[in-house]
Amino acid sequence: MTIQENKYYSVGLNHDTCPLDLRAALAIGDHEIDSALKNLLRSDSISESVILSTCNRTEIYSYASDPEEIVSWYARFRGFSKQEFSSVLYQNSGELVARHAFRVASGLDSMVLGETQIFGQLKNAVRMADSIGALGPRLRQLFDASFSVAKFVRTETDVGAHSVSLAAASAKVGERIFGSLSNSKVLFVGTGEMNRMCAEYFVSYGVQNVSFSNRTLSHAKDLAKTLSGDCFPLSDVAHKLNEFDIVVSCTGSPIPILGKRAIEKSIEIRRHKPILLIDLAVPRDIELEASELEDVFLYTVDDLGEIVNDGMRNREDAAREAEKIITERLVQFKSQLDREKIVPVIKKFRKYGELIVEIELEKALSLIAKGESPENVVKALSRAISNKFMDEPSRALNNDSTGEKLSLPEALERLHGLNKN
Repeated sequence: MTIQENKYYSVGLNHDTCPLDLRAALAIGDHEIDSALKNLLRSDSISESVILSTCNRTEIYSYASDPEEIVSWYARFRGFSKQEFSSVLYQNSGELVARHAFRVASGLDSMVLGETQIFGQLKNAVRMADSIGALGPRLRQLFDASFSVAKFVRTETDVGAHSVSLAAASAKVGERIFGSLSNSKVLFVGTGEMNRMCAEYFVSYGVQNVSFSNRTLSHAKDLAKTLSGDCFPLSDVAHKLNEFDIVVSCTGSPIPILGKRAIEKSIEIRRHKPILLIDLAVPRDIELEASELEDVFLYTVDDLGEIVNDGMRNREDAAREAEKIITERLVQFKSQLDREKIVPVIKKFRKYGELIVEIELEKALSLIAKGESPENVVKALSRAISNKFMDEPSRALNNDSTGEKLSLPEALERLHGLNKN
């Protein structure tokens, strides 16, 4: 059996390849990342790994010898057969992994083209892998390059200048339903980065009445204090739902926290005044069946993605500039990797030359000590070093059976500058 060389591999799924419900089933929550990475690294074929899992994508980056082992592990970890999700997975190897990582970090592979949140999410994923020893020198090198590329893309292009965020898309949907949002009461369930961004946007948009709820109440209090809002425990959400016109939910709950019945009851109390429910969570925070109710408008992260894409044309030129930068940086990254492969060979070559000199010099000094003519000894020393140094290349040229007879002489001429004369 041939031993495969370790190299970069990535396996993943995103909003383009995988529907929301399956994305939710295959997501790896923050609370699972540590155990998932430790479990993954038990494989002899995987030496380094980073797991990135957001509402729009789950990706596994590894330095490994067998990509199929990564796919098999993912299937086992989520309790699926490989056949069940093979159609939604994408796989990359070698330099294509670097290209993909560069695009992800730069926001070019996001639902919201040019969005900046993914940069922080990727940095956090790398930090988590590093904290448990899953990040080795190879993946560190890959992601350091990715972050450098992303920063350069941000400063040198306008790829994020015209981006329509999920927060902006949420506000746009709210305006369609209620007109001006200044008098709307908005509840944010969950205090993670996504909801924090949405809350800040809604407040800057003119919404004055905001409330926050979270499993850890102190986090809701902090956000409420920052944005001059109210807060209450997560257990009170179902009872207070009727008080709000818009609810934006994004928690890490593995099951829905708002069911159809609770929403139906709140609509009755509201006397069928419309309510907008925006579910940014994966898995879902709000039961899909709630969309069947009259006067309930339920939007998921994928629904908002369609609104986001309406503004795509404004960013296409900037995206093309960004892609050029990524292509240039990919060439630089590959050259860096190639140089690193050559360094050990150069060291071995130098050591080989030094060993020949050391052996022959010891012989020469011994002959001089015995009274041999120094002139004759020096001549013999130079011939011996020359012959031994040329012996291996000459034998390789004469005995080559690998079909490299044309390339070996050319390499020898280039290495020793023989074609300069």
